Amino acid sequence: MKKHIFCFTILLMVLITTVVSAGTVNLPKTGQTKCYDTSGAEIPCTGTGQDGEIQAGVEWPSPRFTVSGEVVTDNLTGLMWTKNGNLHNGAMTWDQAIDYCSNLTLGGYTDWRLPNVNELESLINANEARPAAWLNTQGFTSVQAGHYWSSTTYAYYPDGAWVVYMWSGFVVNGYKSDSSFYYVWPVRSGQCGSFVDSVVCLPKTGQVTSYRTGDDGDLEQGVAWPRPRFTDHENGTVTDNLTGLVWTKNAYLPGDSKTWQQALDYVKGINAGTYENFGHTDWRLPNRKELHSLTDYSRYGEALPADHPFYNVQAYGYWSSTSYASYPDYAWIVDMWHGSMYAFFDDKSDDIYYVWPVRGGQIQSPGCSSWDQVISKYQDYVTGQATWDDVISCYTGYVSQ
Repeated sequence: MKKHIFCFTILLMVLITTVVSAGTVNLPKTGQTKCYDTSGAEIPCTGTGQDGEIQAGVEWPSPRFTVSGEVVTDNLTGLMWTKNGNLHNGAMTWDQAIDYCSNLTLGGYTDWRLPNVNELESLINANEARPAAWLNTQGFTSVQAGHYWSSTTYAYYPDGAWVVYMWSGFVVNGYKSDSSFYYVWPVRSGQCGSFVDSVVCLPKTGQVTSYRTGDDGDLEQGVAWPRPRFTDHENGTVTDNLTGLVWTKNAYLPGDSKTWQQALDYVKGINAGTYENFGHTDWRLPNRKELHSLTDYSRYGEALPADHPFYNVQAYGYWSSTSYASYPDYAWIVDMWHGSMYAFFDDKSDDIYYVWPVRGGQIQSPGCSSWDQVISKYQDYVTGQATWDDVISCYTGYVSQ
C-alpha cells in the first residue's frame, strides 16, 4: 500500500508540475451585465443563459484602473499603459509602431513595447457600446475610436497583423504595408509573478515565429500554455488545462448551424436532458472571452492549438452568449478559421452560426485535508468531474497542513 501511495504521489507531482510549470489562467468577465432579445431590446436576464446573466469569469477589481502621472495600471491584468492613448498624435505603419514603442521612455520606464493581441483585447468592455469613449472615462486620454496595432502577425497572411478596433471591440487584421496606418498604444509589464499585483494573468497568443525584433513572436509575452494543453476524458468532453474550461469534444454537436436564440435554447435543452448532457447540467453558450481563449494565433484553417483533440470543428463563425452593445440585435462570434472576433454580420434573428457548449472554469476548490481526498479529486479529474485547478488546489491544501 505504501509503495502504491508513493508511486501515485510521484505520478501526481509529475502531472501537476507538467501543467503548473507552464501555467493556468482564470479568464476575466467580459464586462457585460445586460441582456437583450433578438430585436435588441433590453430584457431581464433571469433564465436567458446570456452572458449578462451568467457573467462567467473573474470579477474586475474596483477601481479597474489606477492613474500615476503619465501611466495607467490595469489592476485586472497588471499591464501598464501610457495614459495618452494617442501619444504619438497620429497613426503609423506596423514597423513604425514597434519601433516607436521600443524607443519610448515615459514615466521612468524604458521597456515599453507594442502589445500583443491578447493584451490589447483585454481593454475591451463588452457592456459598453463605444470602448474608446468608455476608456476615456477611466483615466485614459485621447483613446481613438479607430484601429490599434498589435504586435501579433496574422498567420494566414504574414504581411498582415492583428488589430483591435477601439470603436467597437472587433479583433480583425490589417496590412503591415506602408499604406496602412493605425494607432499605437504602448504597454509594459504584465508578466505574472510576485512583482506584479494583478487579478488575472493573460496567456501567450501561441505565436512563436518572429517577423522582426520586438514583435509577439520575438517577445512571447504572457503565461505559457500547459502541456498537454488539453485533456480528453474519453466521455465526449475535453478540459482545456490553460483555462479550466470543459468543452464538448464534438465542435458540431447539434449537427447544424442555428440562430442566436436557437443556440441558447439548444444549450438549455442539453441541461434539461433533451439532448445528451455528458453527466452535467451546467452547460452554457460561451461568452466572447471563453470562445476566443481557444485561439492559437500561430495557426489558421483551424485556429486552434495543433494538439487539440476536438473533431468536427467548423471553419466559420461560432456564436458567443455576448451581445454586441453597439447594436444589441447582433451578437459576437469567433471565426475558428483564423481567430477573428466580430459582430458586423451577426444578426441574432437571421444569421446562423455554430454552437460549441462549455462549462466550468474559474472554479477554485478548497484545499483537501486528507490523502484520500487528493486521490478522489484526481479521479474526478480523470473522469471529467474536476479541473486541473481543482486537483492543484486540493493537493496544495493537503501538503500545507
